[in-house]
Amino acid sequence: MVVVITGASAGIGRALALELSARGAKLALAARRADRLEALNAELGGSHLCITTDVARREDCERLIARSVEHFGRIDTLVCNAGYGFLRPVAESSPEMVQEIFQTNVFGTLDCIRAAVPLMSRQSPAGGWRGQVMLVSSAVARRAIPYFGIYSATKAAQLSMAEAMRVELAPQQIAVTSVHPIGTETEFGTTSASRSGGKRPRRISGEVSQSAETVARKMVRAIEHPRPEVWPAAASRWALGFATLAPRLADRILSKRRGQIGGE
Repeated sequence: MVVVITGASAGIGRALALELSARGAKLALAARRADRLEALNAELGGSHLCITTDVARREDCERLIARSVEHFGRIDTLVCNAGYGFLRPVAESSPEMVQEIFQTNVFGTLDCIRAAVPLMSRQSPAGGWRGQVMLVSSAVARRAIPYFGIYSATKAAQLSMAEAMRVELAPQQIAVTSVHPIGTETEFGTTSASRSGGKRPRRISGEVSQSAETVARKMVRAIEHPRPEVWPAAASRWALGFATLAPRLADRILSKRRGQIGGE
């Protein structure tokens, strides 16, 4: 199986690469930090393809897909994982900040999809599918949280694209899966702080988190046997589903924790 992973140099993307490589997958590893990609590839035995990619640049996305197909002959699964967030009230988020995060999280995802889907649709089926698109969204795609409203909006956009594509691409035998992690132990907080004036969200009492490895293992199962959505913390799916049915109650719960979420 050939899998393209954006944001492969750290966090969930790196953990996924480790899991898939151990299962014999052929990987195209994409990220902005070439040195980290090469170090990861060396750790995995050096047989994978490393492509320095900034998904905020359309030409980089197109080059990633083209080089992957040229090298491997096909793409079985495209994992759109690259992205970041920042901590700031919606009304205080500058036009530049909003444009930049949407360029990476949303348009970067879309540019990779636009380049990959036409190629996937011409591939011979394997295991009943010609290909798969997997979008690493977030639990906040279902319910935004204060001070991460813009980030939540990008994740909701990814979810909406996935929901539409699941139906649109089914006749072409292309599976579409969205992934919805809760708080995960990655470099997300460090990256967010660098874009939020050093502010980090405080750890909320009783808050549940998960490891990148846990998320990656659940993603691997959905690559081996495609499904519509992956919720690595199953309880979050039901809790956020309830929040959509009782928005006032969800508002009250989040209001009590607003100060904690707001950062130090």
